[in-house]
Amino acid sequence: MPEQGAVRMRVLPDGEPQHASVVGWQGRLLELSLGERNFPPGTLFEIEHGDMLYLGELQEKKGSVLVIAIEHSVDRDRLKPIREAWG
Repeated sequence: MPEQGAVRMRVLPDGEPQHASVVGWQGRLLELSLGERNFPPGTLFEIEHGDMLYLGELQEKKGSVLVIAIEHSVDRDRLKPIREAWG
């Protein structure tokens, strides 16, 4: 799970990448600060941090903080051998 710091995120399926700051974790809920952007509950996000990729759904917005329920996480570094084998 990403610690405090910057992540890159985008709205699925075809949103533009944006930078956000990790506010913290509450179990599987990731809190991100993204400024005053408005997204409706249920919006799907892809979040990149280092070698990790997280997929989640917006649960709520608290001011400028988005609370995203992480549904899946993928360690992209561990997938490299599979990607290389499949070409």
